[in-house]
Amino acid sequence: MKKENITIETSLNELNSFSQKIVSLKEKIEKEINQINELYDKTIDDLTKSFLKKHEQLIKQENDLKEKLQNEVTKIKEKLEYYLSETNNEIKINEKINQGIKKFEKEEKNMNKILSYSSKINKTNKQLKSLFQELIKSLKFSYDEENGNIKFEEYYINGIPTPKNIVFKDVSFSSLNIYWEIDNINIINLLPLSNT
Repeated sequence: MKKENITIETSLNELNSFSQKIVSLKEKIEKEINQINELYDKTIDDLTKSFLKKHEQLIKQENDLKEKLQNEVTKIKEKLEYYLSETNNEIKINEKINQGIKKFEKEEKNMNKILSYSSKINKTNKQLKSLFQELIKSLKFSYDEENGNIKFEEYYINGIPTPKNIVFKDVSFSSLNIYWEIDNINIINLLPLSNT
């Protein structure tokens, strides 16, 4: 040991130096663990808050879409229910007129009754023509998940809207090109077309 110049005292000093360094390293490790734990807790809290916020935004977006859907459906259903009521009224009036005519044919012909029925028939015919001229819209809709929105598509169930902005182009003796716009609405004609 003398040759190597190793003594208990130097060895002990070296051990104590290492011991202080190891204690310092231990404290650094503990500090890092505590710091990681604190960062973990903070990150979990931030993550939870962020997703809660996104969740609230998604719930709001969902509720807004549901409200928009309900409003559009209610609006179109109210109109359709109005037209349904009108058609039911006209059907009942037609039935009453036909029943009255059948009774009338069996009775003695009275000029006042003839005029009354003629007037009622003419009035009903005008109301029916007016009702047939009304363009009745309906609605198709679906959820577009890719865009996170509801896709609405209006369409007519009983006719074609009046063309707008009619333009004649390339007018010559042999040809005529006509262009026009119609509301961007699909047409579905559910009424049978007449042969006339």
